[in-house]
Amino acid sequence: MKTTSILLIALIFACSQAMAEQADAPLSWQAGPTDVTLSDQATLRLPEGYRFLGPEETQAVLKSMGNFPSGSELGLIAPAKDEDWFVVVRYVDAGYVKDDDAANWNADELFASIKEGTEDDNKRREAQGIPPLVLIGWEEKPHYDAQAHKVVWAISSQGSQSAGVNYNTLALGRHGYMSMNMVGDLRDLPQLKPHVQTLLTNLNFTEGKRYADFNSATDKVAAVGLAALIAGAAFKSGILAKLWALLIPLIIAGKKLLIFLVLVVGGLLAKWLKKKPAPVPAATPPSP
Repeated sequence: MKTTSILLIALIFACSQAMAEQADAPLSWQAGPTDVTLSDQATLRLPEGYRFLGPEETQAVLKSMGNFPSGSELGLIAPAKDEDWFVVVRYVDAGYVKDDDAANWNADELFASIKEGTEDDNKRREAQGIPPLVLIGWEEKPHYDAQAHKVVWAISSQGSQSAGVNYNTLALGRHGYMSMNMVGDLRDLPQLKPHVQTLLTNLNFTEGKRYADFNSATDKVAAVGLAALIAGAAFKSGILAKLWALLIPLIIAGKKLLIFLVLVVGGLLAKWLKKKPAPVPAATPPSP
């Protein structure tokens, strides 16, 4: 137990040092309003009051915090004003994700499966001297917009010191899906929801990359459906395992779902996100 505590303190110190070093280097934030190009797949209309960090710097920042970027990270979104949340944008080239199971999924069954896997994982955590993670429940049950081909859901958890929420969004495209995962404090959920809706509405695949552009004769179909994505089958990168709040990458292990929720030192990332950005050219006005 003492050894585990010493290692944990060492890890916290290392992460703090890495974040302090990163804070010394100004970052090239793009300030809204502007249109942000996300690879060759989509465009995000970034409103005023938001700022965006490009893929290379996002991956470098995540790595400096002790994470392991997968290369699918396209950017990081943060508020321009004094708020404690962030969004990581990723694109996964998984193929065309069929949505025909969206009408049949059972949110209660999904949550029960996630909870069962978490309880099993807590036994291993206890053996290593790590505090258990307690799921609170859906803060917003999964719901799918069949016209826009976008899905939203939120789940909360109680850690040893505070409760957090992970707000998940997926936008389906022709060759894969775009994910925007927002992390914040559960107490701030009412303020987080409008941000999620704004960003998801402003995210659109480009012509030829849209869900409706799918060609069954030539395009790859994803190995899993939409319900499996919500359950977490495709969230295996673990890139956010040590960030400031609760994050929920889910993986399937046999028939059970394991959920990993990690709390980091409170406020470290929040302070880092509030540092002054490097000077950047005037933002390009969004296209009409």
